[in-house]
Amino acid sequence: MSVLVRVQLPAGMTSLPLLGGGLFTAYRLIWWLLLVVAVAAVTWSWIEPSTAPEILGLRLAKSAVLVAVATILFRRRRTDPVAAMLSLAFLLWTISSSIDFAGASIWAALVDRCRFLLFALALLLFPDGEWRPGWTRPIALTIVATFLLGIAESTGLFASSLYLPIAIGCVLGALTALFARYCSAESGVQKQQLKWVTLGLVIGITLILSARAGSGLAAGKPMPILGTVAIEGLFQIGIIVLALGFLISLLRYRLYDAGAAISRSAAYAGLTLALVGTFAASEAIIQTLGQRYFGPGVGDLSSGIAAAIAAVMLTPLHRRISDWAEQRFQHDLASFKQELPDLLMALSAGGSVKRLAAAVLPRIEQAVQSTRIALLVDGRLVATQDIKPAAARRLLMDWPPPATAELIDRADENAFPLRLALRCPLGSIGGWLLLGPRPDGSFYGKDDIEALTAIASPLQRTLFQIAERERGESRRLADIRELRRSLRFVNARLSALEQLS
Repeated sequence: MSVLVRVQLPAGMTSLPLLGGGLFTAYRLIWWLLLVVAVAAVTWSWIEPSTAPEILGLRLAKSAVLVAVATILFRRRRTDPVAAMLSLAFLLWTISSSIDFAGASIWAALVDRCRFLLFALALLLFPDGEWRPGWTRPIALTIVATFLLGIAESTGLFASSLYLPIAIGCVLGALTALFARYCSAESGVQKQQLKWVTLGLVIGITLILSARAGSGLAAGKPMPILGTVAIEGLFQIGIIVLALGFLISLLRYRLYDAGAAISRSAAYAGLTLALVGTFAASEAIIQTLGQRYFGPGVGDLSSGIAAAIAAVMLTPLHRRISDWAEQRFQHDLASFKQELPDLLMALSAGGSVKRLAAAVLPRIEQAVQSTRIALLVDGRLVATQDIKPAAARRLLMDWPPPATAELIDRADENAFPLRLALRCPLGSIGGWLLLGPRPDGSFYGKDDIEALTAIASPLQRTLFQIAERERGESRRLADIRELRRSLRFVNARLSALEQLS
């Protein structure tokens, strides 16, 4: 199982090499062997069940997700060493959580140690196998040494209880390295990958620790099956979320939705904590004051009154917490929605369409992470962002703008998949804001489209106000030129008449 980490790195090598040759063959053989064992373990857990059917169902769902994630990583990231370690770790996790190893504790410990080794190293080197920061190499050596210590402890070769605390320290060190890479990464694909993994780790570990805390509080006490299923559900869902975070990140699918996902998760978590705190505080205060001034009978109403107070607070708390989460985790998009109307108002007093486009298009690109933008007014390409005008004209050669369309028009082709219709004051479409795909090739998220819809009205109003002023200025200049031409002609005729006289 440790074949993936016995790689002798040459001096100065900054990342793990891609899998190839005998190493790749060994990885494939080990992967297929673990897959067969995982499927057999899941099947055996149903043939000889030792737990309630509800809990078995939760474990089966978790196992199905882990096997699916491992299979996708095996097929889609075949030579990626980090994906290989994660794929094997998820298969080992499926095995260890499907069979009761009470009668074979040595095998359970060996599987657990191998899973720790692969998962900790993958976490340390995520996402591209680079040894960054420099102190990741000593942590990697510590992880391997801790793995060997765990093997020695589980087989009885060395009597100690040091493995677990050192293993926890190794995982914390790997998480610290992950956070350091996130802080040093520039905006781009890798930063988005690290955002998804961080989201999966935070939610997954929180759910797993919540389940462990619930099990600890319920230890030695009778618990109804519903409570047991709830605790087991938190644990299994935590594992699923953790695995999906790695999968989305490594497949680079919809990476740029990470900000929206983190913002919503933070908003829901904050709202839940605020409501629970409001309910608990209100109930305690009402019960204390009620029993003091109105007798013990008032205490029976405290829960209902506290619930009513929490319900009243739901809407304002949700709005405030959502605004905070958006400002914190989607700062570019929030600033874009707040600042662009003021910018458009300032530009409407003067300037040209080109000046408007030069000020607005870069802000739109930064906010929604577009790869290219083109602006059309009256069927004429007036400005582009991150694409040359000649290239934009070639891409738009076969696209006749529709006479009528929705505000947001989603196209099938990849040149400009998002098209924002800009309507004239009378309602007809006078322009188009065309946006290319995001850097990962995915379509825009709901928050991006809502932001574009919010700025559509001030943008089209300012754009056509400036365009109409430009047209009026052009007509005025044309009239002045015509008047000057006529005056020159009249002057020439008068000069000719004076010479004849």
